[in-house]
Amino acid sequence: MSSPMGAGRVDFGFLERLTAGDVGLMRDVLEIFLQESEGWRTRLGADQGNETGETIHTLKASGRAVGAHALAELCEDWELGEIEGTEAILTELAQAEVEIRTWLAD
Repeated sequence: MSSPMGAGRVDFGFLERLTAGDVGLMRDVLEIFLQESEGWRTRLGADQGNETGETIHTLKASGRAVGAHALAELCEDWELGEIEGTEAILTELAQAEVEIRTWLAD
């Protein structure tokens, strides 16, 4: 079920270690991430000022929690003013969602 380290956008090995190998807990965490991602995409697409910053901060922490390290790094770059706009974050989120759905389908 897990992908090799470094392969893809989500490090499932990281989440596996974080959950002590509990596949049921991994599934729960990933399903919650997917449920929340719909709201994150909506809020980021609307670009609503302060709410955008709050959403990106939450997304950064959630990305780190599931092993979506590139997503978390993009969010941090945005917070530090190193990137503008949310397009790259939304693209990375979409890629992570695809990988998570694929993992859950296995």
